[in-house]
Amino acid sequence: MKVSFDQILRRISTIDRDIQELNRFKNRIPGNRVYYSNLNATFDGKLKELKHEKDSLLELTIKNPPNWILGVINSFAIESRSENKSYTPKGLGNLPKLEKTMNSSRNVKQFLRDIPKTEIHLHLEACLSKSSLLELLNKNEIKISEEEFNQKFIFNDLNGFIQLFFFIQSSVKHESDFSILIDSVGQYMKRDNIIYSEVYLAPTKFLQIGLDFNKMMEVVIRGIRKIKSEDEREIKLLVDVSRTFGSDNAMNNLKRVLKLEYPEVIGIGLGGAELLGPAKDYEEVFALAKQSGLRVVAHAGEDDGPWSIWDAIKYLKAERIGHGTSAIQDPELMKYLKDNKIPLEVCITSNLFTGKYVKLAENHPVKQFYENGIIITINTDDPEIFDVRLSDEFLILHENLKFNIDEIMDIIKSGVYATFHPEKDELWSKIKSEIDKFRIIYDL
Repeated sequence: MKVSFDQILRRISTIDRDIQELNRFKNRIPGNRVYYSNLNATFDGKLKELKHEKDSLLELTIKNPPNWILGVINSFAIESRSENKSYTPKGLGNLPKLEKTMNSSRNVKQFLRDIPKTEIHLHLEACLSKSSLLELLNKNEIKISEEEFNQKFIFNDLNGFIQLFFFIQSSVKHESDFSILIDSVGQYMKRDNIIYSEVYLAPTKFLQIGLDFNKMMEVVIRGIRKIKSEDEREIKLLVDVSRTFGSDNAMNNLKRVLKLEYPEVIGIGLGGAELLGPAKDYEEVFALAKQSGLRVVAHAGEDDGPWSIWDAIKYLKAERIGHGTSAIQDPELMKYLKDNKIPLEVCITSNLFTGKYVKLAENHPVKQFYENGIIITINTDDPEIFDVRLSDEFLILHENLKFNIDEIMDIIKSGVYATFHPEKDELWSKIKSEIDKFRIIYDL
């Protein structure tokens, strides 16, 4: 039986996606159940079977390969020579053994990973990888069993996520620990070629254990500037004034922010448990922030209805809405968001994990938002907690919600112009130039 090269590529892409999904499901199995070991063995068996099939496909020899692959070979040869690496083509017969090549042209996933991107809904603490978190726990002599550690990452709703978020925060005991946190953000951005991000920093838990706000921020800013100088990736900060701790605490956090003189700190955001505090309770805080020249954003419509989004707009004058999923329930609100050009910071995987308004990726309202002219940005929210990358989120748009490549590029452009970057035209020009090159290489 003859199988086309495209069929092989599609099958490998499907296997990669299945392996990723199986690993996610496996990690969510409660570790304290008697049936855990049997289920674990079942998952391991299926994962081994998929990996064996993928390895077999990569060993196939291609006869009469498509023309587009020659351009990819040349691009990798040029790249290798520019980095002074040894590169010797071994012939098309052995080409499938090069997994990097197999993941190239017409592999939308690799294209989405390679192109430069921006992200504007990203939490500092949730960029901390599990290995870095364990390192931090060991450094600060926090004892926890492997089972307890893994159990922390199993949750079914937003409150469960917040408890994990607090656990991660509790691993920080010294201002110097923030160097590990900000380094993790830089590593995350580099892995997925994110060149500009706006990151939420929630200080309250750290202040409650006695950390000094100014020293903490000094460490973070030093790390941000190091990332920019060494890797040309730019990070701006939005300080979280959380619903979880009330309006007085929010005002105190704002006053601390107003004393800072770092250009990297650009605004505040209302986060925390949405059901614990209506936006109107924070009207005074946000009014002072805007008067002082800070940018203002708010989580809303993630765990509460469209009225929460209306309140964030009415009382807080929020310039962007984090999540905004429940806006789909209110056509008038959707029209208002469109007419007033208020972007939504959409986080698909996060919404699926918390499960309040959407359970399946193909049912996410992002498609309706886009088709109704609402400005859409795509974000991960908490990449290490949800084991997701920004390119994965865009892949969901393509595979589950049937966005074509041009539509995804339009959303990437919207993501640039929804940032608070002072030179958006210049930033988009830089990104588009790179995207155009990759579209040629990947024949997209």
